[in-house]
Amino acid sequence: MSEIITILSLAAVGVVAAGFLSGGAKNKKTALIWGNLCIVVSALAGVAIFFCENAIKEIFFKKTSHLSLLAGDITIPLHIMVKLSMTVFVCGLILSLWSYNCRKNNLKWYWALLWNIGIIFLAGHLLFLPQYYGISTWVNFFVSVKQDVFSLDVSMFPAFYIMLAVNLIAALLWLWHTLKAARKSWKNNLIFVGYFTGFAVLLWLSAWGIGTWAKNAMDATAAELGITPLSVPMHEPDELKSLVDQEFFTKHAKYNPPRSGRYDWRQDTIPPDEKEYTIKFFTSPELEKHLESLKKSAAYADNKDTLYLSTLQHFRSLVRHRADIAELYFRTNQKEKVLPELLKYPELDRLIPADTPHLICELVRTVGRWIWIEALIQYGPEDKALLSTYRELLDWSKSWQVHLPHEAGFYLALPVEVKGKVAAFFYDPYLNTTKYRGFSEAVNRIPALKKLEQQEFISENGMYAKAAKCQRLGLVLSQTALALKLFKIEKGEYPQKLSELVPRYLPKEYVSPYTGKKLNYTLKDGFFTLASDDQTITSKR
Repeated sequence: MSEIITILSLAAVGVVAAGFLSGGAKNKKTALIWGNLCIVVSALAGVAIFFCENAIKEIFFKKTSHLSLLAGDITIPLHIMVKLSMTVFVCGLILSLWSYNCRKNNLKWYWALLWNIGIIFLAGHLLFLPQYYGISTWVNFFVSVKQDVFSLDVSMFPAFYIMLAVNLIAALLWLWHTLKAARKSWKNNLIFVGYFTGFAVLLWLSAWGIGTWAKNAMDATAAELGITPLSVPMHEPDELKSLVDQEFFTKHAKYNPPRSGRYDWRQDTIPPDEKEYTIKFFTSPELEKHLESLKKSAAYADNKDTLYLSTLQHFRSLVRHRADIAELYFRTNQKEKVLPELLKYPELDRLIPADTPHLICELVRTVGRWIWIEALIQYGPEDKALLSTYRELLDWSKSWQVHLPHEAGFYLALPVEVKGKVAAFFYDPYLNTTKYRGFSEAVNRIPALKKLEQQEFISENGMYAKAAKCQRLGLVLSQTALALKLFKIEKGEYPQKLSELVPRYLPKEYVSPYTGKKLNYTLKDGFFTLASDDQTITSKR
């Protein structure tokens, strides 16, 4: 790479010097000699680049870790090398023409227009990062724009178009100044480059100032409210990766339990050989060992400061497979083992902390409870000797709450990857204002979320309102279904109306958080169906 920089630097100096000498020549012969020299230097630079394949591969491949091993085996196609060489040659000619016309055609308006616009875009390219991120920072600070906080794609902002307009206005204003000034064009152009550079630097420094203020304000508020940074790493630690065998179910492709497999056991669609394999395998030490590894992985969800998304996947898989095992015990006439298996769930539920700062954890917990309740209602034994156990489970379910973490701590440690130290340096003010906006909005919504957690009927829309509805519906359906189960064990049959559950089993009839209406309850052939807003729990096995 160093040889490419050297070649381009020497060539640029050479063509600019030759261009000035050509433009200032007193006779055509001298001008022609220096002009030809410009062409020769540009051509030599292009030819030199053509033979710099190794340096180009170092730039494009060896700097990228996952391609570094392939760099020695990659051959850059001939047409690519030709295009690179031609680009260098053309750039050299442009530089020489610019320097020539700055000297030869002092104040002709059409040359002044052409080269002022050319310089503005040349300087704009060189000063792209401070200009672009300077404007982006201010736009981001004052204008609310929909964004993906994981990628922070700043191309969503109109900063580029603002920068384009500013550059064009600057070029036109300087053209007017050039035509009015007594200086030669090349002096005007050099002064203009200085002014434009100063403008870009001041713009970025102002962005840096507002970014620094935003960071300090955010840190002060976080310290006052006791909010700590939340980390969502893009990569898991090796110790977590090694816990679970990712290929486990590939190795046991014939294992297809009722809830996690590919077939509907109620309709008996599972092939006989896979059904036989599943029935034999579900009590095997190998499966139990795998489920224990899922449990160890899910336990990482207890780390409040860091969220590993795979742990939530493993939690959900663990709950589903435990429900599978309970159902398979029922189907293989080992009914005495069903409830002990289902009673393992409360311990699993505690793997996710009650005051988790991550909303996604609450939604995954809701899914886990839904899977468990359905299995308990359908396959849990209905022996009066178990009344106290079911009463304890109902009381426990009444302690469940809707929890909506504001996630302000997420913005304190926003996961962002910026390639290149220079880009990261100029990007910093924009990142700080992005964090500040997200953090401030999260802090400001705390009172609204506390209110939302207590509402039975939720008319609001938005991400948090949808999450609250989902959690609330899970609570009311689960508690009502457990109350129905307890009622049948005590009375021998399900009630005709949900109102019969009040007040012995439930404090009141619950309503749907989506509509505010009572839950739909039907009885048919000794089984109940409890439904609301496309969510259903049935006792039918």
